[in-house]
Amino acid sequence: MAHPGPILIVDDEASIRKSLEGVLSDEGYSCALASDGADALSQLESLRPSLVILDIWMPGMDGIETLRRMKAAQPETPVIMMSGHATISTAIKATKVGASDFIEKPLELDVVLNAIRRALGTEDAVRSPASDELAGSIDLRSPEGVPELHPLVFENQKKLSGALMPQRTLARSAVLYGQGLHSGKKSGLIFEPLRPNSGIHFVGVSDNRAVPAHLDFVESTGYATTIRLGTTHVATIEHVMSALNAYGVSNLLIKCNGEVPVLDGSSVEFCSLFEEVGFENQIGDWHGILVKDPVRIVAGKASIRLEPCDAFEIDYTLEYPAPVGKQRFVFRLDDPATYRKEIAPARTFGFARDIGLLQRQGLALGGRFDNFVLFGEEGPINDVLRFPDEPVRHKIMDMIGDLYLLGRRLQARVVAHMTGHTQNIAVLKKLRILM
Repeated sequence: MAHPGPILIVDDEASIRKSLEGVLSDEGYSCALASDGADALSQLESLRPSLVILDIWMPGMDGIETLRRMKAAQPETPVIMMSGHATISTAIKATKVGASDFIEKPLELDVVLNAIRRALGTEDAVRSPASDELAGSIDLRSPEGVPELHPLVFENQKKLSGALMPQRTLARSAVLYGQGLHSGKKSGLIFEPLRPNSGIHFVGVSDNRAVPAHLDFVESTGYATTIRLGTTHVATIEHVMSALNAYGVSNLLIKCNGEVPVLDGSSVEFCSLFEEVGFENQIGDWHGILVKDPVRIVAGKASIRLEPCDAFEIDYTLEYPAPVGKQRFVFRLDDPATYRKEIAPARTFGFARDIGLLQRQGLALGGRFDNFVLFGEEGPINDVLRFPDEPVRHKIMDMIGDLYLLGRRLQARVVAHMTGHTQNIAVLKKLRILM
């Protein structure tokens, strides 16, 4: 079987590149390999491939942006997109930008080969039923470059100006896959370094409207913290924000599908990824928020109070019926290593009696037995606890994330009792008035 050019396989996972190359070679196709979007674009002109098979979730330059640039350079070259972590809207976007087809991972041989035959116009190709679904009329803009950012974190640091910290971003881009806890949808994250004085922003894959991880854009706090700007919204941001706070990251672009993946229900995988990628300290003023006078919120049994302190410390008490009972833990955020050891492994928890209600409300649809701790009448029913007081440590982890939504680390002692995301955000709003 002869073709005018090789099939260019673009994926950041070497195992997938080699597996596809082996399968397609057995079928008589010649192949070329690229590890990321930049590599693929550099090979495009010299190879003149007959077809490109392109992953969506890649670091550096995501697949949609790579597709856009490929179609600008060689509009006649067919491109098949693939992903195991994409929603139907992502697939629609890919076809609107110019993809000829979309296939899901894990890859099935017959599906891959049939998609290739369709793209190349082979007579024995079978039309994909999904292609008709993806052809609907949807208005999708095609932005170029970095999305517009709102660096409001750095606009006014004079009031309540605390300790000076170095601005920091990741040393390079990275990808993390998972599933949304409340949506139940496959999800992923692409982390992209940003220049100094940018702040932390979330954005859809190759969208042009980024929403700042900031109090001003919090939309809801029911069971998770969600931010929104226009049509861009991101749910369940508290775990990744907690890890970013712990590691002192001030500038970062996070691309995702609408909900941050829950992973194992903790923030430890974010810690592992950040440590593997490394950090880059940046020039520019970035001060903590120095609480000078007490700030308090009381809502029924829940209360939270910010007190002056020379560092960021949380004293949290929770009280649930047995088997959880009353738990108290005090944590001082001095260094990432202590956070990773004492707080990051603590997982989301819930009660068997509440699961049905949550799912009827459209929540906890992605809850599995490996991504949260489920308590029955006698104790955890799906796993052993990582700490005897794991629930209160998880509450502290959430709070570290929520209280980072002013873009600067608090310099305060936080005394909290039975608070959740709603009270965490409320006390920030009250503090904001003083700024």
